[in-house]
Amino acid sequence: MKNTPLRAPLKSWDLYALYLQRQAEAFTTNTEIEILNEFKEKFNWSFDVEKALKENTFEAIVLTNIDQEIQWVNKGFVQMTGYAANYSKGKRPKFLQGENSSIAALKVIRDNIKKELHFKERVINYRKNGQEYVCDIEIFPLKNEAGKVSHLLALENEVYN
Repeated sequence: MKNTPLRAPLKSWDLYALYLQRQAEAFTTNTEIEILNEFKEKFNWSFDVEKALKENTFEAIVLTNIDQEIQWVNKGFVQMTGYAANYSKGKRPKFLQGENSSIAALKVIRDNIKKELHFKERVINYRKNGQEYVCDIEIFPLKNEAGKVSHLLALENEVYN
């Protein structure tokens, strides 16, 4: 008889755990869609929130008004940055920038926001503990029914090297 390593049998819990993880992720996304749809209704955006969130990969969501003051962040933002949602509310995302944040990248962001364009950019941000991280940001200008931008929606992903 050949010496073969013993393998543990696959337990149904392994399969069920994957199912539960997917359910939790779907629940989180659906909750985020509900929250953003409440903002959409309040500010009459002509933006399809559900489509944007389901078609894009993201960890963090940041909603700002046109003056770039944070109105809402999701739990992914809190996990990514270490900053509490209440601390972030009313601040500009600039508080995440620091010494190694690219001036050129920040200029691209400012210029595209001023032009009211949908765009993607990569920036270096800083967590609450001072640790820097690289972040891909996709920003959507949110227009009301009159065609005027009232808010900006940023979907963010940390880039791991």
